Amino acid sequence: MSEKPKHHPLVQPLSYILGTWKGQGSGQFPTISSFNYIEELQFSHSPTKPIICYSQKTWKLGSGEPMHAENGFLRVKSDGVVELVVAQSTGLVEVQKGKFDGDEKVIKVESVLVGNAEKVLILFKSMFY
Repeated sequence: MSEKPKHHPLVQPLSYILGTWKGQGSGQFPTISSFNYIEELQFSHSPTKPIICYSQKTWKLGSGEPMHAENGFLRVKSDGVVELVVAQSTGLVEVQKGKFDGDEKVIKVESVLVGNAEKVLILFKSMFY
């Protein structure tokens, strides 16, 4: 009997992100003052699917008060494109597409669809590991 693979072949190049990551971040939006926060990201994976499950939570730096949460899926395609589908706790939903650089360990995506948000036109995410 052969051993089952640990990761789906399409997920293997991104397997370095699997697990829990926690650190400090900062946010900037045109309508509010910049801010700092603590962020926790969790990435998990089933070896039978080319998908990574994604969960993100933030807390105010200092007080620890919850700020934001979102969940979704990072889908890896055979052409090197990644798609991130996210539902935020505010009701906003988004689909983002982009690429990853395994050597640089950077994932960059840009929104192709934002739903349930009248004022949001486009979102970007850059993840550095």
